Amino acid sequence: MTASADRRPPAGAPENPLDLLIVGAGISGIDLAHHVRNAFPHWSWEVHDAQDDLGGTWHTFRYPGIRSDSDMATFGFPFRPWPHSSTLGQGEEIKEYIRDTARECGVLERLHLGSWIRNADWHGEKGLWKVTSVRTENGTTSERTVWTRRLHFGAGYYSHSAGFRPDFPGEEAFAGEIIHPQHWPENVEYAGRKFIVIGSGATAVTLVPALEQLGAEVTMLQRTPSYVAPLPEKDIISAVWKRVLPTQAAYRAARFTHGARDMAQYIVAQRFPWAFKQGLRTLQGRYISRAQINEHFTPSYKPWDQRVCKAPDGDIFRAIQRGARVVTGHIDTFTERGIRLRSGVELEADVIVSATGLELEAFGGGTLSIDGRELKPEDLTTYRGMMLGGVPNLSFTVGYVNASWTLRADMVSRYMVKLWRAGEKNGEKIYAPIPPQEKGDRPLLDLDAGYVRRGVHKFPRQGTARPWTYVQNYLAEIPELTFGDQRRDMAFDAQIPQEAVR
Repeated sequence: MTASADRRPPAGAPENPLDLLIVGAGISGIDLAHHVRNAFPHWSWEVHDAQDDLGGTWHTFRYPGIRSDSDMATFGFPFRPWPHSSTLGQGEEIKEYIRDTARECGVLERLHLGSWIRNADWHGEKGLWKVTSVRTENGTTSERTVWTRRLHFGAGYYSHSAGFRPDFPGEEAFAGEIIHPQHWPENVEYAGRKFIVIGSGATAVTLVPALEQLGAEVTMLQRTPSYVAPLPEKDIISAVWKRVLPTQAAYRAARFTHGARDMAQYIVAQRFPWAFKQGLRTLQGRYISRAQINEHFTPSYKPWDQRVCKAPDGDIFRAIQRGARVVTGHIDTFTERGIRLRSGVELEADVIVSATGLELEAFGGGTLSIDGRELKPEDLTTYRGMMLGGVPNLSFTVGYVNASWTLRADMVSRYMVKLWRAGEKNGEKIYAPIPPQEKGDRPLLDLDAGYVRRGVHKFPRQGTARPWTYVQNYLAEIPELTFGDQRRDMAFDAQIPQEAVR
């Protein structure tokens, strides 16, 4: 090492800024890190995550049976085939898959765990982001300031520190234990104990068969039914492609086939809901009676107004066959022994699980500002669902809500890499979408789910037309994000209007 290299300021100092800081070490952040490592081997970059380990969702959630609710052919990284034969991935398997990928692309050497990004402030004069990282270790809080040319949030859209937990009437009277799936305790006893799972979404649909397999007496208590679709436990599509194509080509073909199938199902569900419902009822009828389907698995809303839950090999229906119960009704009050419904029926429980959803959180719960002026996310307009109008050198990942998150996350990563490559080629250091004249009022997450309705006001809005919108359609976005004009409605360096960055 030369003397001049010894005197160089540390990476992240204002005189030696990072080229990129990635917030989030889950699927989105690791996907982007892989592409950055390959495209810019000369860059200085770091990954920060507020949790004490990488994995994102797959580190936060540890309840029994935790699994993906998208097939792993599309939920996995497109550049690293899912190594298992299962259609859905188990939580621990997914976390180790993320860790292996992070190790391969050099993230582990650049990973800062327990690092919460409290604020990111764009300094227009320097053309840099000043990022404040907060760490708490052994009761001691410390701060670190990191300067970076580009900032990307791959931290998802919900709070990892707290799930949504309503106050239930009379809950103080309950003599047993109340658990939220986001904070599952260790050493829970299952065999012979009575569990009530409140909820009807993917978490509840996953927990019920898992708890039943562990020997618990399980009741799923839902206010309204959800659509639950049985699917093969083994990934038949991937298996077929592997027979006729080499491994990597087979993985790409399976990924596209799964993605196209899901989009086709979504279109059918939205345009011809009667056909989707009938097909689903036929599949469910292999396991449970028509009366059970009518009472507990026939929602009042259209398919895909909320996510359709997945049941590999119909596991929740098999659990019902073996004695698990589904009760549809409204809670009147908790009692000492369980829950009393408005109908007067009382359900006994030793443990009540509040599978009541997420708390939404934009940009990891931190704040954004420009030259010290704090930005309100809800006042900003998204550009292609990955940048913000008038905000320089900032991007973020939002996946699909009606299909696999990673399908879109990887397209966002590739899009940003192409934008950064063009910037280096053209000598452009600063980029920002020019804010549209007309602000839209469409939410960023366009899904009629309870957790979205509660918190979507915290997020930027979509505009009225492309590129200020993003559509929930993988097939429609492939040409736009892969081949679209990346300079459309964008400004660079001196072209950026000053009012956009004040």
